Amino acid sequence: MSTMEFLRAAWTPNAAALAGCTLLLAAYAFAVRFRFRARTAAWLGGVLLILLAEVSPLAVLARRYLFSVHMADHILFVLVVPALLLIGMPAGAVEGALRRPGLARAERFLRHPAVSWPAGIGAMTFWHIPAVFAAAMMHPLLHAAEPLSLLMAGTIYWWPILSPAGQSRLNPVPQAAAYLFTSCLACTAMGILITFAPALLYPQYAHPADLYGFLPVIRNDWGISAGLDQQIGGLLMWVPGCLIYLSAIMAMFGRWYAQPADAPLEA
Repeated sequence: MSTMEFLRAAWTPNAAALAGCTLLLAAYAFAVRFRFRARTAAWLGGVLLILLAEVSPLAVLARRYLFSVHMADHILFVLVVPALLLIGMPAGAVEGALRRPGLARAERFLRHPAVSWPAGIGAMTFWHIPAVFAAAMMHPLLHAAEPLSLLMAGTIYWWPILSPAGQSRLNPVPQAAAYLFTSCLACTAMGILITFAPALLYPQYAHPADLYGFLPVIRNDWGISAGLDQQIGGLLMWVPGCLIYLSAIMAMFGRWYAQPADAPLEA
């Protein structure tokens, strides 16, 4: 099977992902009363990335062939998709929901850095423990829970930075920058450990079940061995992952310096 044949054939009808994305779109339309705004593009972009990660050939590559694509999926679900969804979320609907005492108490607890920071970093770390990773590859229910847990943890992580409700964001800005910078350090440490591991941490990708007959293309035409694949995965966590945190820090400081001293920082 050639690369183009694989890209045409490896689309996966994932009913749970399709239902979840439909629910996200319907909830958003209801929340904004079908009056779409400029930030709607961010929400739609987040939903589209979920679909691509779960039903496109990327899902097959991540599940069966390449650890590096699996890592890219994790970065999407923890760092990219939650950020897009929060940027696109309507502030009025969120602030209205937070007037309910029960939701307000839960939100105050979850947005505390002692909870939100370990949620994001801990979820990424947990799913890359080799034994946990192997179990998720073997058990369909555990594998299905993985992206959902990462998406939830990523949303909790980003909430103190990108919450639509301004009062929920970390202030002052240097404190929020420290929150992001320490995340970058943790991400770098995990990436380095995976990149320079002396042995294969995820041997499931060394000799995968080649249901599509695509492994020779990956090994011979693309030149990606199991060891190189693991190194690429570690580098993805290390470099692009850390760049997301650093980009958020720079954007935050840029807006901070551009605003009057007494103006609240807008996400």
